[in-house]
Amino acid sequence: MKIVFGTDGWRAKIATEFTFRNVATVAQAYVEYLKNNEYADKGIAVAWDTRFLSPEFARLFAEIVASNGITVLLSETFTATPVLSFTVKDRNLAGGVMITASHNPHTDNGIKFKDHYGGPVMDTVTRLVESQLFKTDVKNDPIISGKYLSVDNFEENYIQQIKSYLNTKHFSDLNKMVVYDSMYGAGQRIWKTIASELSVSFITIHDEINPQFGGRSPEPILNNLPELQQETIHQNAIIGIATDGDADRFGIIDEKGQFVELHDLIVLLFEYLVNTRGWSGSIIRSSSMANTIDKSAIQHNRTAEEVPVGFKHICEKMITADVLIGGEESGGIGYKNHIPERDGILSSFLVLEMLASTKKPISEMVNDLRKRFGPFHYNRIDEYCALNILERNMKKLQSNPPHEINGHTVTNVIINDGVKLHFGNDTWMLMRVSQTESLGRVYVGSDDSGTVDKLLKSGVQLLTSE
Repeated sequence: MKIVFGTDGWRAKIATEFTFRNVATVAQAYVEYLKNNEYADKGIAVAWDTRFLSPEFARLFAEIVASNGITVLLSETFTATPVLSFTVKDRNLAGGVMITASHNPHTDNGIKFKDHYGGPVMDTVTRLVESQLFKTDVKNDPIISGKYLSVDNFEENYIQQIKSYLNTKHFSDLNKMVVYDSMYGAGQRIWKTIASELSVSFITIHDEINPQFGGRSPEPILNNLPELQQETIHQNAIIGIATDGDADRFGIIDEKGQFVELHDLIVLLFEYLVNTRGWSGSIIRSSSMANTIDKSAIQHNRTAEEVPVGFKHICEKMITADVLIGGEESGGIGYKNHIPERDGILSSFLVLEMLASTKKPISEMVNDLRKRFGPFHYNRIDEYCALNILERNMKKLQSNPPHEINGHTVTNVIINDGVKLHFGNDTWMLMRVSQTESLGRVYVGSDDSGTVDKLLKSGVQLLTSE
């Protein structure tokens, strides 16, 4: 059975590829990586989300690592990925392991590796772990593991970190209801705990463990949030907030029930941090994001840099340079003076702080942004397709990209992350093959909504045609 790691760990179908035997194999390979690189003495942390069998997979992984004489801290309950990442950094551990498939369908589970700095591992580490797969017999000794494995609370220190990061005095001015949708995911308990300690008035939806995620993938995008939209309007709430399956990403519904694009949110949060914290640092954004934040960066005498999709590319910049904020259109944002990791929990409370501090509704902030930087329309299509077709078409597009699509002349081509086509006038299209699922992704941004729709259809045809 082949085990292949993608942009953010290994994800696979439960009981087909993601089995206890394969999880044990990955655990032993991770042990060999730690030992070969002399990291074993520092120990690791293991946590899990609310997916089917996640606690059992996490326990098995922890027991195998501990059976090899490596100290393991196992979370006492399900928790969010950023909690695990913060724990690794806070406790000076060698690394962390999160059992989660993030926003994938309920049929999947997965494993994410975190490094000592509290963020995703780089490709070099992933390749080193992969190189050890199936090379060493799995060790699982209950007597030895009992000496090295302990159950611990990961959330207490994280909660204190979040509260110290925020200007908590502003939250007393937040005098309207907030609706929170955990999407049946791992953020449900810790988000409520922080909100309660900040005296936020809130109600929750999808606030229970449901391994089928209510029939939707736990990804906080517009199509998956109809109930959050309805409840935000019904409650006359100031905002609706959703976090994904492992709560490292988030989505926002404004007070009118409209979805707020991350292309806009990251700009608002960047400008808010500059104005309220005065911290230095550049901006890093994924290639699937609009350049609005680049324009804002220029106005604030900051630099902005585009990197391929995958937060590890943003993380790499955050641990090697002075970066204030880094984000991707799928809802993942990381911040200076925290951890080089996507954090949907911190992001959502920063948005609440911004609302309370400015006393402006989020829709007004977005409208002001559009007045300053011009109109912007965006959409994304995820199209399931046979992997061999997707890979074949991607190779063709990279070797021979089109010169024109729907009357739009291609002015620039970037092929370091799928194929990104620029058409001028801030119109662009990115076509990629997912590394976690058998699907093609097409992203389009433009100042005209009709152009977005037409280019999306053309992009899907280019990427999935047989």
